[in-house]
Amino acid sequence: MSTATEEAAPAKSNSKLIIIVGAAVAVVLVAAAFVVFTMLKPSEPAKDPAKEPGGMVTMENAMTLNLADGKFLKTNLALQLSQEATAELGGDTTKFDVSKARDAAIGVLGKYKLNDLLSPATKVEAQKQLTEEVAKRYEGQVLQVYFTEFVMQ
Repeated sequence: MSTATEEAAPAKSNSKLIIIVGAAVAVVLVAAAFVVFTMLKPSEPAKDPAKEPGGMVTMENAMTLNLADGKFLKTNLALQLSQEATAELGGDTTKFDVSKARDAAIGVLGKYKLNDLLSPATKVEAQKQLTEEVAKRYEGQVLQVYFTEFVMQ
């Protein structure tokens, strides 16, 4: 009888050893998965303050300009500055000189006729062209131009 008890004891300790090793392997696999999926995941690239939206500048006074067909457009603009441009102004966007944007608006919008600008698609295209021209004149400090007033006569 003592031999049967001795043989049962090693089988019981082998199953405990298998359970312990299995649990240890599972813990290692979970830890490895955590490292792979969280710590080694590529981080987001640093955001460029020259391309991230900053403060808004709204022109104080609307402007009236002649359209190509002799009609008039009364418009006002808001300029979306970059974070970099906003920081250069110390956060005070009232210091931003809008004269280049006004001049660009006269040049770009003055090429259109009233009937052309009645079309929403043409108005969007005009806004896109104006944004590109203003961004160029301000060397990228302005990211977007918005119409805050747009009245034709």
